[in-house]
Amino acid sequence: MSGRETGQEIDAEIARIRRRRFRSLSFGRSLEERFERETAEERSYRLWLEGFLAILALNGCLVADYFLVKDVHWETVVLRTMVVTPLALLVNSVTRRNPTGWIREGIVASGTTVIGLILMFVEGNATASTTAFGLMCVLITILFVGAVMRVRFSYAAVATAVMSAGELWYLSRASGLPISEKVIGASLLVIGVAFTMTATYSLEREERLGYLLFVRSEMQGRELAGANTELKRLSVMDTLTGLPNRRAFEEQFERYWVESQRTRSPLCAIVVDVDHFKILNDVYGHLYGDKVLQRIASLLPQGLRGLEDFTARFGGEEFVILMPDTELDQAGVAAERIRGLVEVAGTPILEQQGGDPVLWVTISCGVAMCVPGSGIHRDDLLEAADRALYKAKAGGRNRVSQRMVEQGAGGLRSLGQEGRRGSAAECGAVIGRVWVERGIYSSREQDFLYRDVWLPDECARLREGDRDAGAAGICAGGG
Repeated sequence: MSGRETGQEIDAEIARIRRRRFRSLSFGRSLEERFERETAEERSYRLWLEGFLAILALNGCLVADYFLVKDVHWETVVLRTMVVTPLALLVNSVTRRNPTGWIREGIVASGTTVIGLILMFVEGNATASTTAFGLMCVLITILFVGAVMRVRFSYAAVATAVMSAGELWYLSRASGLPISEKVIGASLLVIGVAFTMTATYSLEREERLGYLLFVRSEMQGRELAGANTELKRLSVMDTLTGLPNRRAFEEQFERYWVESQRTRSPLCAIVVDVDHFKILNDVYGHLYGDKVLQRIASLLPQGLRGLEDFTARFGGEEFVILMPDTELDQAGVAAERIRGLVEVAGTPILEQQGGDPVLWVTISCGVAMCVPGSGIHRDDLLEAADRALYKAKAGGRNRVSQRMVEQGAGGLRSLGQEGRRGSAAECGAVIGRVWVERGIYSSREQDFLYRDVWLPDECARLREGDRDAGAAGICAGGG
């Protein structure tokens, strides 16, 4: 039975039991079996404990009568010690073994019935006092079965009916009572039985209702936990590609960085960017661009080593890969493998119209490695991977470029934050990052911010290196 069907059945049973009408307390077959299975052990132990205490109380009363009142006959002593007590111990031992439900309830009900009738017979009915004591023994036994032991209502009803019939028969044969007192005794028995059966029914009803409410609460708790898990999964997943999103990447990056710091092991980052993605969107539409991203997202994990390598969508057409405990050349091999996969299988099928040539999908990869430690911030690793990516783009795209993060690379960030003077290589990293973030390649603002830090000889080198005309223009502005 599915969870939904079980929940519906439990709700239906709760509604049925809550109705203020006398009806059967048993659940449907499957739910009743579950109820018995989950409560049997605790119930057997409770019945055994209460039965054991009742045996001690019964024999304690016998000892008190014998030594204090001194009106107990040897017949009473023999019946209680040689018949009633062994029978009660037998019932108790069977109950302790946690038998099936019908055996447990049946043996408790039948055992207490026999004991109640024996106690009634022991008291006798020759006089009014002995008859009253016999009636009291039966009423106490009925109360014990229904309200103390809380035997299931159907079993308690049968036991109560048998003991009541025996008491009424015994009461009718009491020679020492006039008919009026017999009627009073019978009336007291009926009233006591009615109260006890009402209590027995109410106690079992509350027990079963409490069980149903507990089960429903557990099910709702599991459903809520599952919903929270799903919400958490969705909050860290990119819905388009199915890969972890930027938030998940930041969390995983922090874990990998801390672990690499602890073990002094290398950590590699690969930044993957789709070549000419804007052109693909303009020519074939954004839906096709989405298919491209989905196809690449499915290919990225195939080029990696295993579960420890983490892939995420970084934003737009960029993806990022983290490879813990990996050397730069190993990460380069993985990046080249990914590049080849995308080159071969990264272009979704498109029905061409008018014979226009297909724009094949390719990617460029920037690979960087560092050993996390003092003087290196985790952003330096991404900046180095970005700079390697720019070099791959400048080199013609559809290629892989690698770069190491040097010790003390943290100066790259402080340069942009504090506006201090620095080398052209340092400033180039900042300018390149700002270009990508702002989508600009040359501006008076860039000239104003970085003009003072460029040195003529370094500008000349950068004009011939991996910077585009924007960098040369700024260099020229800086003299």
